[in-house]
Amino acid sequence: MKIVFFGSTADSILVLEKVSNIVAVVTQPPKPIGRNKIITSTPVEVWAKTHNLPALTFPTQSGKPWKYEHEQTVINSLQTLNADLLVSASYGQKIPAETITAARLGGLNVHPSLLPRWRGGDPVPWAILSGDHQIGVTIVTLSPSFDDGKIIAQKKIPITEHDTSDPLRTKLFAMGAELLTQSMPDYLNGKNKGISQETEGQPYAKRFTREDGFEAWDALMDPDQSARINRKFRALHPWPGVWTIWNEKRVKILEFDAAPVLVQLEGKKPVSWEQFQKAYLSPSSR
Repeated sequence: MKIVFFGSTADSILVLEKVSNIVAVVTQPPKPIGRNKIITSTPVEVWAKTHNLPALTFPTQSGKPWKYEHEQTVINSLQTLNADLLVSASYGQKIPAETITAARLGGLNVHPSLLPRWRGGDPVPWAILSGDHQIGVTIVTLSPSFDDGKIIAQKKIPITEHDTSDPLRTKLFAMGAELLTQSMPDYLNGKNKGISQETEGQPYAKRFTREDGFEAWDALMDPDQSARINRKFRALHPWPGVWTIWNEKRVKILEFDAAPVLVQLEGKKPVSWEQFQKAYLSPSSR
């Protein structure tokens, strides 16, 4: 059994560490990170090098990071590995259909949602933002389109009013790693061929952008909007976060609980909401 693993994030490693017989990993190319734009390898590439596993990366299209710049090169390179099975978790790029069909046993993906609800790149924040009461993890066969293969296994958990996206996503991938190992034997021996999805009418979890975090100043000041904004804050924290414009300057909301708690005015250090009000909004400050 030769397995090729596709993943990019720290959450990917939770799954990667549970999979045996990996002959190589495929991960996203190094990217500029942080204010100083330091070129940084993905956590999966770092993990692979420390475990003496080959790590392959392929250039992506400008403005379309989920697509390869030269797909045929990817197909040709991966074909030499003669994989029996592909396993994917938080990879972020579309695996070529030819690569999937070339693997003797196809592929399995760990997806942090209850498919067919929230296919796509950002399922966890969308579930929180939409007020879903439950979420889960799905083991789904790899397919030419994102997340619309056959469902092999699912496990669900409630979403609490305190959940934020990053810890919840990590919890789901940890669950997914266990579910993958439990469901893989029946998939490999043909006992579990999966169930087709009914995707029509189901919401899609598109990637968030920085602009999605904007909230009008008046909405932030409106108590009737606090429940919705709290949900948005939990969904989009820490990135893209919730922010507003005051006096033509960006104000980041760093903590929120029925109202802003900790904020940061553009070019300034974080301060409490009380300090911000005294400094900029009280009559004596005008």
